[in-house]
Amino acid sequence: MLFRKNWPVFILLSMLICKSFAAEQAEFIPNDGDIQVVDGRGGNYKFIEEDEVIILTRENFHYFIMSRPTVLVEFYAPWCGHCKDLAPEYSKAAETLKKENIPLAKVDATKEGELAVEFMISGYPSLILFRDGKKIDQYQGERNAFAIIDYMREKTDPNWKPPLPPVIELTSENFEKTVTDSKLILVQFYAPYCSHCKQMQPEYEAAARSLLEYGIPLAKVDGTSEKAFADSFQITGYPQMRVFRKGRVFEYKGPREHRGIVDHMKELARPASKLVNSLGELKSGMDRTEATVVGFFSSRSALYEEYMAASEELRGILTCLHTFEKDVASHYKVIPDSIIVYQPEIYHSEYEKSSHEFLQLKASGNAKDIVNFVKEKSVPLVGQRTKRNEAFKYSTKPLIVVYYDVNFDHQYVKDTQFVRKKVLEVAKVFQNSNAKFAISNEEEYLEELRSLDLADVNEDIKVAAFDGQKFRMEPMDEFDPQEVKEFIDLLSSGKGKPYYKSQPVPKVQEGPVLTVVANSFAEEVLQPKKDVLIEFYAPWCGHCKALEPEYKKLAKKMKKANPNLIVAKMDATANDVHPIFGQIKGYPTIFFLPVAHKQEPVPYTGGDFTYKSLKTFVDQQSSVILTDEERMGLPSTELPEKREADEL
Repeated sequence: MLFRKNWPVFILLSMLICKSFAAEQAEFIPNDGDIQVVDGRGGNYKFIEEDEVIILTRENFHYFIMSRPTVLVEFYAPWCGHCKDLAPEYSKAAETLKKENIPLAKVDATKEGELAVEFMISGYPSLILFRDGKKIDQYQGERNAFAIIDYMREKTDPNWKPPLPPVIELTSENFEKTVTDSKLILVQFYAPYCSHCKQMQPEYEAAARSLLEYGIPLAKVDGTSEKAFADSFQITGYPQMRVFRKGRVFEYKGPREHRGIVDHMKELARPASKLVNSLGELKSGMDRTEATVVGFFSSRSALYEEYMAASEELRGILTCLHTFEKDVASHYKVIPDSIIVYQPEIYHSEYEKSSHEFLQLKASGNAKDIVNFVKEKSVPLVGQRTKRNEAFKYSTKPLIVVYYDVNFDHQYVKDTQFVRKKVLEVAKVFQNSNAKFAISNEEEYLEELRSLDLADVNEDIKVAAFDGQKFRMEPMDEFDPQEVKEFIDLLSSGKGKPYYKSQPVPKVQEGPVLTVVANSFAEEVLQPKKDVLIEFYAPWCGHCKALEPEYKKLAKKMKKANPNLIVAKMDATANDVHPIFGQIKGYPTIFFLPVAHKQEPVPYTGGDFTYKSLKTFVDQQSSVILTDEERMGLPSTELPEKREADEL
């Protein structure tokens, strides 16, 4: 009876519910076969297919690979020829494997740069295998559909287990014998907790497998359990790698991803010094724009072995050659077991020798002696400083650099030498000083010129000096030797004014933390007779943003508790950092400058950027600063002048 009386209400409610349900359904995009809608955390994930291959972006990538047991992902670039060749084969494989519920996907690495960096993609195409969201292998097989299908069927077999990695695990028991017996071996020092080590592990293992056929072993050492070994090789962080040759250790200077490691180690397997058997071969092998090191030997003597070890340190920096031919040595008027550094003809001048012979401890000179000798003698009076040679040849200061259109190609040599010879006239005056002179190509050093505010000028010649700090001359249309001499004399007298890249000095300070820029650093940090705590930060740095409220709290509290402390900060990306701090390697970086030793800043190494930890650090480092009364031995807080004035 009740239902009959209220049936219009029931019908109306039913219509509203149906309408609401239909509205909800309308929000979903129907699946037309091209777009797969997967219900996921926080909403729906849409995966677009192109020729049976799933297209992934940074928005859906991690969800997709974590929600599938096994996925093969191709990282490609649209312009890559190899990628274009692979595309039809990859699609064929995807079509077949789709029927077996084995997905193949791809990522445009030119658009999704964050994903490419995350998975250390260094070449295209790169095919990465993921299992349960983790990268476990990199496909190295043939680039055809059949090979990819076989590979994925093997990897998705529930009974399949990854092969034991061909990386040798070294401990104190087998380390010395392994590296001594190996003609060439790469050793990685790692820590089990290190995220970078975990990220690198599949790359390192893939490289080890690839290098097996070349007879180049890869090994690893747990630096936390074998700390004595890590310390003996100056391992300061993880992962770090060292190259060993018959027990000799060398710094590893190559890439950290699979292909890069393979290519670099194959290069290291070649001799760093080339054997030459004739005069013509020696002459043609010499570098025409850089110093060449030549070893003349009668046999594989002790000096020969040391020279070959030294040439490894010089690999990629200078050309090294060696010969056992007596007639070649006779032509150059040198006796066997001699090592000579030859300057190229473009640097020959009446003010310097064109070659230098290694003499010290001829019979037993070691590799380090040879490298140091070459480092000194390979620098001409005025040579070209390049990105390739600057760390080896031009790292010592003071250094005077002349920037212009330096180019030693045959058609430009005359113009380049015209300016270089004018620089040579200045350099000869200071030949007995510790200053070095160099010329540099302005395009190669554009960023350095920008840091000197010399990049966007119309003049052809720019001159700068480096001596821990930066100094610059006003640019010139033509090189003026007299002006440059006066500039160097001014620097030598200590009256030169350093140049700093700096933000404008703030007109008003806001908040409890003092904002410092390069141009106000001396006045606000070095000159005040107070302790200083300073943070170097980057505006984009997440850790710096997290530190900000803690740092402000510290500044506010210290203003009352310790008036002899300045709490400051500097944007290290927009300002040159004073040389007393060395190179800032990460953000945020905090230093304490005690009032009596401001040239010796103390780094904060607590790691915990909280108010409590920072206050503990400040309390430990704070100076005992006497007031005027305490310095005079007066018990009162008032000065005598003030007391007398009050009495009057």
